[in-house]
Amino acid sequence: MTTTERLFFRILLLIASVPILCTLPLDVIDIDSSQYAEIAREMNLSRDFFNIIDNGRKYLDKPIFTFWTITASYSLFGVNNITFRLPALLLSLLSVYSIFRISMLVWGKERQAYLSSLAYLLAPGFFAMVVDPKIDVYLTAYLAFTYHFYYLGRKKDTRYYYLMYLMMSMGFVTKGPISVVIPALSIGGDILFRRDWKLLWAMRPVTGILVLASLPLFWCFHLYREYNSYGPTFFLWIQSFGRFYKDMYDVKFDPFYFYKSFAWAFFSGVIPLFLYVVFRSYKYIKSTGWKEILRKIKDNEYKEEDFVIPFWLFLFLFLISFSRFPLPQYIYWILPAGALYFGKISEESLFTSSAKRIRPSFMIAGIVYLVSYFLLPVFVSEVGILYYVFAFLGLAFILISAQILPLEILVTVTGASLFLSAISLVYYPLLTGYQPSHLFGKEIQKLEPGEPILYTYRISHSKRSYAFYSNRLFRNIYDSGKIEKAWEGKEKRLVVVPSEFLESLRETAGKNYEIEPILEKESYKVATPTIAFLKKESRHLVTKKISLVWLKKTQGKPQNSRKIN
Repeated sequence: MTTTERLFFRILLLIASVPILCTLPLDVIDIDSSQYAEIAREMNLSRDFFNIIDNGRKYLDKPIFTFWTITASYSLFGVNNITFRLPALLLSLLSVYSIFRISMLVWGKERQAYLSSLAYLLAPGFFAMVVDPKIDVYLTAYLAFTYHFYYLGRKKDTRYYYLMYLMMSMGFVTKGPISVVIPALSIGGDILFRRDWKLLWAMRPVTGILVLASLPLFWCFHLYREYNSYGPTFFLWIQSFGRFYKDMYDVKFDPFYFYKSFAWAFFSGVIPLFLYVVFRSYKYIKSTGWKEILRKIKDNEYKEEDFVIPFWLFLFLFLISFSRFPLPQYIYWILPAGALYFGKISEESLFTSSAKRIRPSFMIAGIVYLVSYFLLPVFVSEVGILYYVFAFLGLAFILISAQILPLEILVTVTGASLFLSAISLVYYPLLTGYQPSHLFGKEIQKLEPGEPILYTYRISHSKRSYAFYSNRLFRNIYDSGKIEKAWEGKEKRLVVVPSEFLESLRETAGKNYEIEPILEKESYKVATPTIAFLKKESRHLVTKKISLVWLKKTQGKPQNSRKIN
């Protein structure tokens, strides 16, 4: 690999990092991200670091470690969008480095390591988990670190295995036992398949298990004190494995759900990956035959091969497809494996002749990204001249660099970087503009400073962003009795209410109260935008208005609910 080529690959890595770096100041959206941001805010405020409280109530659904991480960021830098997103972004960038190092440790090819890192950075699933940081972005990073330390232990120094166990332990108190299940399937499956018992003992399993168990046991002890036996049972079993059999998680089963999810989450490389696997598998089976393959397995003739990464990608993808509670973020856990495998395919297809037949497929994703970049302003939102200037610069970069790197890489990296950067800088802010909680929160803090509770009417309990941005808990008011109690000693209180229910609020409050409007904004459930919302000509048909109002005691004056301008 030449010095010039290495320089251009590093430039590509910088370009590919732009989309996620641009996510730092973006608003936190409902449902999950705003909930985690609010839980950490409450933890930071109370300084109680061992009890997870969500909107003033105990919370069991997720373990403690992510909330510690976000709370640490809040403690150091204050509570805002950037400090909520910063830990997830830093861990994600570190995981990109781990992917680079894993590739170097396994295959020893620097170019291939760069290709794997680029594939991960530009995977839409990677962007999605960073722009809307849920628990899974942390788990995925710990999984990447787990495999990084596994290969350091295997290739360099066995003491690195202790760090591997520690990463699994940290992942355990982030998401649960899935942080152990995935390495057990891939690393353990590789050892079992190749019957490499020497490697198993080299991993120091006895003392390593003690390291692995340390953090989960600590959390189990605390959960037992808070919830009796149900707490540890939920943490160790129901939360993860209940999704395969529990009625509470049973939804309509789609055996292809996760395969489809992987297709969009790894869109930048899924077509070459699919073609490579199909063609190489067919060619190998045809030339070798099933009987010979089974004989080789029986005689352990594959003992010098490494199946860890293929098992991580393909075996886990197959097994997770049986989950009765499919969520797209589960596919994030195998994206690092997909990127590592894609790096190998790219090296063989674009720089050698061993898989040249599938080379045209590498252009497809890049072309789709570039076309989508130019179509977004037509259908979604108008843009300024700079939008097209960046497109021109990207195309110019492709032409300038085509003498150094394959056109397929340049088109994909440039196209994906432009498209995802447009999402970060233009379209995601457009989306969050229809979640008025940030604007309302600023106004609430100005008009009602120091109040511990924000009152809402007919607002879903999942809208934690109102609590986060107003820097207080929120409670729904349902009847006049609750209003009377909450307004005791107060002349007026702020209320967030869908505009369509303003009259209902007035009727619920009764004749002794009047409504004084302050703000009214368009609103939409931004976590799940539909085609009708994304299309600018139909967007107004699916949005609703949300109002921030004073609910005031009339004190004997005639009632006068003024209309919002």
